Amino acid sequence: MHDMKHRNWYRVSIRLIQATVLSAILATGVTSGGAIYDHPIDASITAGMAAPECAVVRAMPAGSVLLAVQPDHDICRSYFLYRTASPNSTNDANSYMASVMQDRIDEFWQLFGYVWLLCLATVGIFVALAYAVRVGYWLYGRSSSAGAGDVQDDRGAP
Repeated sequence: MHDMKHRNWYRVSIRLIQATVLSAILATGVTSGGAIYDHPIDASITAGMAAPECAVVRAMPAGSVLLAVQPDHDICRSYFLYRTASPNSTNDANSYMASVMQDRIDEFWQLFGYVWLLCLATVGIFVALAYAVRVGYWLYGRSSSAGAGDVQDDRGAP
């Protein structure tokens, strides 16, 4: 009796661990995807950083909206908007990509806990529903199939 109870608790604990790991994997994927979507690396900004026509934009102080004059070249427009809108904007592509990656990591760690709890609740609901269906089938499915075999045969009665 004790061994059977221990085995059932072992199965339940394994299922809970599996649900927790599945929730963590889902949360990691969803949060990473959201951070990448929210903070894209814009190719037009990196192209403007490398273009010689954008030397005027590179020379501007970062975040200077009032002192800025829009550039004449189309290739510089996205870089110009980035440079004027961000007070900590950079001049080279590697620093820009590192800054975007840091923003992604910051957003990931900011949202991971909330998304993990949401995924854990969702997986928990699905597991609870699966167990409810399983128990319902075990209780009602077995009783209806057992009752079908208990039908009395009236042919031999006088």
